[in-house]
Amino acid sequence: MPNGIVSVPSISAVVTPLLVLVCTVFGPGLLNVAPTPYLAIALSLGYLDRLGPWSWAALFPNLYLFACLTVGTGLAYAGMLQEAVWDNTLLAAPFLVGVGVALVNLIPLWIHLAWQRRFLPQERFQNGAWALLATLVAPSVWVALFTIVYAVSPIGSYGSIAYTQFQLEPIVQWASVAGIAGIEFFMVWASVILYRTWVRHVRLESTEVDNNNWSEIGVQTHRFRLRAFRRLLFAPTPTFLFVTLFIFLFGSMRFWNATGTFYMKPLDDTITPTVQASCIIGANAPEYTDLPGYLNKTVDFANKGSKIIIWSETAVNINNTQQLDSLWATARNISSTYRIYFGITYSQYLDEQLVKNKNMFTLFGPNGQVAFEYQKVHPVILVEPDTIPGPNHLPVADSEYGRLGGAICFDVDFPNFIAQAGDQKVDILLQPSWTWGSIGRLEATIQSYRAVEQGLTLFRCGSWAPSTVWDPYHQLFGYKYNLGSGDFTADIPVRKHVPTVYNSVGNLWAYICCAVSIVFLILVVVPKRLVDRWSEAAEGRILRRSGSRDGSSGSSLPVTSDEAVHGAGHA
Repeated sequence: MPNGIVSVPSISAVVTPLLVLVCTVFGPGLLNVAPTPYLAIALSLGYLDRLGPWSWAALFPNLYLFACLTVGTGLAYAGMLQEAVWDNTLLAAPFLVGVGVALVNLIPLWIHLAWQRRFLPQERFQNGAWALLATLVAPSVWVALFTIVYAVSPIGSYGSIAYTQFQLEPIVQWASVAGIAGIEFFMVWASVILYRTWVRHVRLESTEVDNNNWSEIGVQTHRFRLRAFRRLLFAPTPTFLFVTLFIFLFGSMRFWNATGTFYMKPLDDTITPTVQASCIIGANAPEYTDLPGYLNKTVDFANKGSKIIIWSETAVNINNTQQLDSLWATARNISSTYRIYFGITYSQYLDEQLVKNKNMFTLFGPNGQVAFEYQKVHPVILVEPDTIPGPNHLPVADSEYGRLGGAICFDVDFPNFIAQAGDQKVDILLQPSWTWGSIGRLEATIQSYRAVEQGLTLFRCGSWAPSTVWDPYHQLFGYKYNLGSGDFTADIPVRKHVPTVYNSVGNLWAYICCAVSIVFLILVVVPKRLVDRWSEAAEGRILRRSGSRDGSSGSSLPVTSDEAVHGAGHA
């Protein structure tokens, strides 16, 4: 430093990243608090914005924020691999995940600020199309990056900020239109607007009303009214509030009209028929497997009226062909005798050392025939290293209760895979599951979004996790915690597959964000002279159009970066 002076960080420069750390701990991890992702993004954006344009002096503050995001994410998922007894050696994985998540979280904010400094060097809080566009940079890039992450990640969409909104039903319903990408876009956009509003109205850095446009007697001229209307039409905050209102209206109406109660229909006209279904919980451990007990419980529930009975994931282990044939023969007999749909789950070992295995789910119909045989497609990384992935195909079987589909546990964390259920018009998706430690509740939360996205009813049979029934409108028909034993019975609504926009267009919104992000990135990284030349040409065309209409000149386009520097020099 000049003259030997050492710069001391301000209190806000130290505290803000620590607040981001706290918000991240309670964000998209095992301890979800709905508002915290908004605060984390807004605080991060504000912190980076105060650093000013990129310089070597800003390197350490950026690394400090990066470290806080990494630690916050690591703490949020610290229990991801933990079981009943805490093992500190398993803490490395969550913090390594935190490094990647922190980097992906910061890139959209860096690009957002670069765009803002290049295209809005003055009047940063002006209204108009450019100001609105500036608020859409971070949401678009965020969705684009995480779309790529979810496509290649071995843990699927696990960790999406969209899942923190689980308790806000109108927002969850938006998944039926744009998937979790639509929810993520809304959340990041809200965070940008939150920071913009804070700076403008609390710190009073700028105003948006130009009093010179008023006539002497305080009456607006026609030109001002037209300009004000245009600015309001593209004003970031009013536009965001309008979109928010639409999302909440749509979500609320979709949720409350799930049973067809609109408008004031009698109760007996809105009751949905149901089918009784039962879940039998296995221990997922060879030393605690109780095959005779599971079979006896199956018969007992069949006698009590259950028409669909499934076991939790890998309830039993199969070591050879003889054991498999015996289990299948027993399952055939039970399903045909009691006229039920009976789903058995098992680990089928393929070698004498009992290491390599297939995670299987076989459903038998009331005639004793195999309705479908399914092998888990996405074994859990680190937890199932010796499980062989199955074919990338979701099975279906038609029944008198609708079209049944099957997927095992972690498979449902992959929206692109479960899209097959929507494409095949599955009515009820049967999901045997097993989790561990503290992640069971989060997994049940994540997987409920698939019911909304694909318009189906999800019957989750979970060991060491909640067993649940979610319908296409995110209404809960059953919820019960089970450890390594027990059972769960619920009445599943019998309704046809509900068409959704998301099921029809898939990840269209995410792909649009990817395309737009490429444009944003190009405009940020290309030399300034090229961008300024393009801006001048665009401004000239608009001026000529404006002049031909009303004989006046003027432009709502922001000044270019070179013009801003030139003007500052004269000032």
